[in-house]
Amino acid sequence: MIKLERPDKPSELTEEKEKELVQEFKDTERAVWRKDYITEPLFNMSHGKCCYCETVLGTQARPMNVEHFHCKEAYPNEVVTWDNLLPSCGQCNSNKGKHDTIKDGLIINPTIDNPKEYLYLKYFMIKSKDNQLGSIGRRTVELLDLNNRERLVNPRILIADTMRQKLENIHEKAVDLAGRQDGKQYNRTKIVNGIRDILRMAQPDAEYSAFMSTIILTDEDYLETRDILIAKELWTKEFEVMHNKASEIKLDTEIK
Repeated sequence: MIKLERPDKPSELTEEKEKELVQEFKDTERAVWRKDYITEPLFNMSHGKCCYCETVLGTQARPMNVEHFHCKEAYPNEVVTWDNLLPSCGQCNSNKGKHDTIKDGLIINPTIDNPKEYLYLKYFMIKSKDNQLGSIGRRTVELLDLNNRERLVNPRILIADTMRQKLENIHEKAVDLAGRQDGKQYNRTKIVNGIRDILRMAQPDAEYSAFMSTIILTDEDYLETRDILIAKELWTKEFEVMHNKASEIKLDTEIK
């Protein structure tokens, strides 16, 4: 989960339109929030991912749900309130269900809260920094089942393993480059392109970006490769921007 910046409310969603849609929902229980002018900016806001688990949305198997932070069952007047709407996968939406974020306890709202202030990464698992019963972080992890092994943990492990294999190859070439005495930059293109691909896996629009940025930026091979590229003047401004973006969403790996 990463911090999201909510865009301005769609111009089509006027006060009169909100009242009209709220009344239609009360009368018919139709999904009045399924309007392109609502769903498209929500989708873009989260980089096309579930705002909670960061799985990619938009496929036939994983369509985007419009999630109501204050559940529609208890707060029908907020069914199209812009600040109450979030993009989620069907599973996270189902897991949250009718949980009342006012009466039953808050969970992390990634458009308001910075998830990294509440969560950290331990052994491929998303953990709450405050592990007391009733803490916002723990309630979020448990309610949304963010460590479901089949749905989330195993895919995280697989993508991290793919990254690891790429990084080992890049690191080996970078170390060889650093040890050369003839001044020639063999494998320069492969190293540069490879580190770009690695950093792309840690950007806000990448699947499981909070997890991947944490894994990559704490990896010794990555850190040494970065140092070598800086020394060889191959670490570009583009790489530094990508590194810094990854740092912004990276989770802690221990409780501070």
